[in-house]
Amino acid sequence: MPKLSHNDYISMKKPNPVWLFRITHIDNLDHVLKHGLVTESSPNANPNFKKIGDSTLIDFRKDLSAPDPPGGCFRDYIPFYFGPRSPMLYQIATGWEDIEKISQAEIIYLITTVEAIVDHGLDFFFSDGHARIETSLKFTDLAHLNAIDWDAVYSTVWKSDRNNLQRKEKKQAEFLVKNHLPLSCIEKIGVYNQAINKKICRILAETSCNIQVITSPKKLYYDHL
Repeated sequence: MPKLSHNDYISMKKPNPVWLFRITHIDNLDHVLKHGLVTESSPNANPNFKKIGDSTLIDFRKDLSAPDPPGGCFRDYIPFYFGPRSPMLYQIATGWEDIEKISQAEIIYLITTVEAIVDHGLDFFFSDGHARIETSLKFTDLAHLNAIDWDAVYSTVWKSDRNNLQRKEKKQAEFLVKNHLPLSCIEKIGVYNQAINKKICRILAETSCNIQVITSPKKLYYDHL
């Protein structure tokens, strides 16, 4: 786990726009470009979806109840983080806690904003910490975005300590979109290096998709691993 240093935190307010980050394997991109982001119960679900992360946690979350409204279970939602460089990405990149290790070069970010989701009229809820944790508060009113610990969300390291006993949980605050996120909501694709950037740009050109591709190993990834 990354160690804390004195300069790892910058006090910040709610960003404008409010960016949202979802990581996925690059092999899933073709399906996303055709159908947007969908849940596994969708008729357009990807039969060849490449899973990443903690499968035990993913399965555990499926039947948790979402706030009502919008209602349903977590399986009905597509989760995003409010910030990059999540603990889950660290687990994937290192194989920490027996998670399948996958090169960060194979992991891409699908990036949207709260504002884009609202403009598309999509149903959602969000949490002030990891959504599976009972102590995390759930909201549907965007006025409560001020409840998010933005310092923790954007911190470059996230180990909890006596100054913030829930830093790791707050780092993983989530925004969950119900059923489907159309491709038109995706504003950027984040990648680890220029080779992947060029590969994705070729895919986008072939499908006539106009999405910005950004290469940012330091801001989006763990570049020291």
